Amino acid sequence: MSSLIVIMMPGPDLVLITGLVLNGSLRVATAAALGMITAGAAQAGLGAAGLAALLAASPELFAAFRWAGALVLLGWAVLALRRFSRPAGADAGAPAAGAAAVRAAGPAGPSDRQAFVQGLLCTGSNPKVGIFLMAFLPQFVPTGMAPEAGVPLLAACYLALGLIWLLTWMRLVHRLARHLRSPRTLRIADGLTAVVFGVFAVRLALGG
Repeated sequence: MSSLIVIMMPGPDLVLITGLVLNGSLRVATAAALGMITAGAAQAGLGAAGLAALLAASPELFAAFRWAGALVLLGWAVLALRRFSRPAGADAGAPAAGAAAVRAAGPAGPSDRQAFVQGLLCTGSNPKVGIFLMAFLPQFVPTGMAPEAGVPLLAACYLALGLIWLLTWMRLVHRLARHLRSPRTLRIADGLTAVVFGVFAVRLALGG
């Protein structure tokens, strides 16, 4: 239950997935979700190998990772803000049903590979993910099971639950998309995306 609560908490990953569904497609959003899970698996693996402990013990290295992650989030905040600041008439003349396609095509919607990289960076640029997994999962290793076997197993279960949640959220957003793809709604979504990514970038940079 505690794992599900942590997984379902809103954050940059969910914001990115929502934006890709609204401005792109389910396939593109799925590619990003797979990138996020891949990054999570890599962080868990590196954490098990000792990187998480190294980051926790080295404030300078951890700060460097935090600032790199904050810059990634800030970059996406700026891109979303630019879309939000686009003149309201930029999409005028396009039918509401095709507004998302117009926006995705200008300048260009992400390809599956680009979306995968976006998901990879969104999760992988936050060093707190690996540290959290290494601090959170060991307490749930079953009695009698060796930690070196139990932690990877729990990490795999945690990431599988994360993927299921992302796919479920994508389907929900996709079902509501026809009501959310008006130019005005998409512009509001861009504004909220810019705010969320900006806030998380500042929090990550400040270590909050």
